[in-house]
Amino acid sequence: MAAHLLPICTLFLNLLSVAQGSRDPVVLNRPFTTIWNANTQWCLKRHGVDVDVSVFEVVVNPGQTFRGPNMTIFYSSQLGTYPYYTSAGEPVFGGLPQNASLDVHLNRTFKDILAAMPESNFSGLAVIDWEAWRPRWAFNWDAKDIYRQRSRALVQKQHPDWPAPWVEAAAQDQFQEAAQTWMAGTLKLGQTLRPHGLWGFYGFPDCYNYDFQSSNYTGQCPPGVSAQNDQLGWLWGQSRALYPSIYLPSALEGTNKTQLYVQHRVNGAFRVAAAAGDPNLPVLPYAQIFHDMTNRLLSREELEHSLGESAAQGAAGVVLWVSWENTRTKVSSGSGWG
Repeated sequence: MAAHLLPICTLFLNLLSVAQGSRDPVVLNRPFTTIWNANTQWCLKRHGVDVDVSVFEVVVNPGQTFRGPNMTIFYSSQLGTYPYYTSAGEPVFGGLPQNASLDVHLNRTFKDILAAMPESNFSGLAVIDWEAWRPRWAFNWDAKDIYRQRSRALVQKQHPDWPAPWVEAAAQDQFQEAAQTWMAGTLKLGQTLRPHGLWGFYGFPDCYNYDFQSSNYTGQCPPGVSAQNDQLGWLWGQSRALYPSIYLPSALEGTNKTQLYVQHRVNGAFRVAAAAGDPNLPVLPYAQIFHDMTNRLLSREELEHSLGESAAQGAAGVVLWVSWENTRTKVSSGSGWG
């Protein structure tokens, strides 16, 4: 089983030679910073390969863990009482932000932040990963449409005599106002407790430029997306860093469209930062070494078109993320890397 890890451990070393200007360096005297968010201690423990990222001046937590003094990521179960619906449609903490207690959430969040960041002078990356729903009504499609459905049902229950257009308008307003209150309030509390942290939400802004099968694919965001992102000015203004995702979907593999895809996702982050009045707001895209949701490693060219493109546009750096728990599960189930 350990033999399957060797190509990955080796690729980490190759990858670091690729990811080495920013408008405002995150780390003093480093125009482009690589932040290590991967549990690579498994390379040493399982295969005897020591991935010594320090030789590349990579920012890494002690022990190469997900949470530490240099960067901490909070998943939905680790910060407060995030409301959402399970895949079976069951509400957790009220399901909808407008149907949940913000006070209870902030009280729990207060404790969670102090526990995860015991040092009051924490100055690393502080990333919140909430993915169940999106704060703009229009962006909650497919599996996320349940948040629109349940929002309509909530208004209909409150006003059974209202016509459908009134219900739709009220449901949209209630959801978006509550989503803003939850997200902005959580960021504000984090900044109050750990004011030097680079607080922001993973995956924001998004470009939704997934039409890879189009023969005239340009990588640009679909019509209307930029206008919707402009309505999130409260989020960009409250954030201390932007963390757009440049994970490469498997549908991009072999299409020669990676650079266009990444270019417009990173550019979109700079656009909203400028619109919010802070063109120097750090942009730190999240990247992976695999095609998203697969165990297929990226080629060197794909790494250059993702990490290299981010650097070329002036990103402050990139956050390299790998779920080693997921990797070990794949290995144990028999799908190795050849």
